[in-house]
Amino acid sequence: MNDTISCEACGWMAAFCSALAFGSFGVPIKSKQAMSVDVDPLVFQSYKTIMVFLTSWLVLLGGEELSFSPWGIVSAAFWVPGGIATVYAIKTAGLAIGIGVGACFIVLVSFIWGIFIFQEHVHSHFGASFAIFCMIGGLCGMAYYSSPESTNSSSSSSSGGDDNDINSVIGAGAESDQAQAAYSQVTTTEEDETDHNAADDDAVVVISSIRTSDDPFDHEPNNEDDFDDELSSGHIQGVPSAAAAIPYEIIFGRKIAKRKLGILAAALVTGVWGGSILVPMKWAKSNKTQGVGYLISFAIGALIITTFMWIVRLCYNAYLLKSFQKAYDNLPSFHIKVMWLPGGVGGLLWSIGNFFSLISVYYLGEGVGYPLVQTSILVSGLWGIFYFQEITGARRISSWFLSASLAVCGILLLSYEHHEQ
Repeated sequence: MNDTISCEACGWMAAFCSALAFGSFGVPIKSKQAMSVDVDPLVFQSYKTIMVFLTSWLVLLGGEELSFSPWGIVSAAFWVPGGIATVYAIKTAGLAIGIGVGACFIVLVSFIWGIFIFQEHVHSHFGASFAIFCMIGGLCGMAYYSSPESTNSSSSSSSGGDDNDINSVIGAGAESDQAQAAYSQVTTTEEDETDHNAADDDAVVVISSIRTSDDPFDHEPNNEDDFDDELSSGHIQGVPSAAAAIPYEIIFGRKIAKRKLGILAAALVTGVWGGSILVPMKWAKSNKTQGVGYLISFAIGALIITTFMWIVRLCYNAYLLKSFQKAYDNLPSFHIKVMWLPGGVGGLLWSIGNFFSLISVYYLGEGVGYPLVQTSILVSGLWGIFYFQEITGARRISSWFLSASLAVCGILLLSYEHHEQ
């Protein structure tokens, strides 16, 4: 009995440490360094993958035996796309809501797997379900009140309606001041220029004068056609491009706000898809690949899947540009001189969170351990309130803490419902 209590205590402590790390790993994404180069989500995910791979071998120093399970590749196939979506959501929708929305759906997916598929034991399915819904309700409220308020867009002039709408989306999308300035410059140019070709020529001259990065991963376009390709794709290396500053994407001929796409990516890709990240560990037959022993398999799989994602990105560019050379030149830069520190710190924090999440799931199960880890939104929300000031006003802050209290109630109820067989 004492051993059982001790094991559950280890699981709860691990969940707390994991939530602390997971709630903080996104902070470097919003750092001045990352925002100054408009770091691509795949690039930041690559930094995370590299740190996960390097740190995973440290478990050997703790007495774990070297072992590999191909299920680690399956887990990585859930994690890498979800990680890319998380970075995109944080950049476009904000830290608290980007992590929060994904966490809500991860809780739901993990609960379904653990309780209804793996038949993990609870006092009652009704009580556990109620606890999960309390957590989800609290997390949703926290995510909602963590989103920045839209800028004042009320205007009596109908001609300025589109501009006000765009500005409000930029504010809600947590874009950098530099990106907003770039967008303002673009809109001013569009109003002043009457000849489209002349505007393109001016843009090439401006970008040519700015691109001075000596980063070995920066690919310098060879001619004006390459600049046109980069302008159209929004991947100007080294500076926030005009396309990157525009707060919407054109999908199937319709303008969709990047903030909405970020929230959708967090819900569907990070949450629904990425919520199954630790499920394959259940099917790893060897005891050597359970818990922290699974880290090496997962890290190798992450390296494989991330490399595969770069190949897919290259092939997609080649399809659009009809040239592999242009496709390679158009790949996003790693910006090593700028991003090595924020990228490394972000990857290290995620790796720490992943390490403790494995321990939590090992002792508490998929249905309880992994949902508890997703309370990392408490941490990301605090970062948003006190550091990035994403939440302002006493009413919104108090509403956020009220939602957080509901989530904590769900956590406590869930701890009561869970028990060992």
